[in-house]
Amino acid sequence: MGTVIAFPGPRSEAWVSKAQLAAYLGRSKRWIELRVRDGMPSRMIGGRRAYRISEVDAWIDSRAA
Repeated sequence: MGTVIAFPGPRSEAWVSKAQLAAYLGRSKRWIELRVRDGMPSRMIGGRRAYRISEVDAWIDSRAA
């Protein structure tokens, strides 16, 4: 039998939808779309764009500096 090993870190973080990210940030879905054009980190999963909150927070913080 094999052993299951849990890998901590970003890979264990859930991907969220545009609507979920917009709600978290208190912004509109359109604002999210415009930030993606500016380079906000995201990934296409199953034909839909998905986001990791920690990556987006870091990206926003880096632009505020």
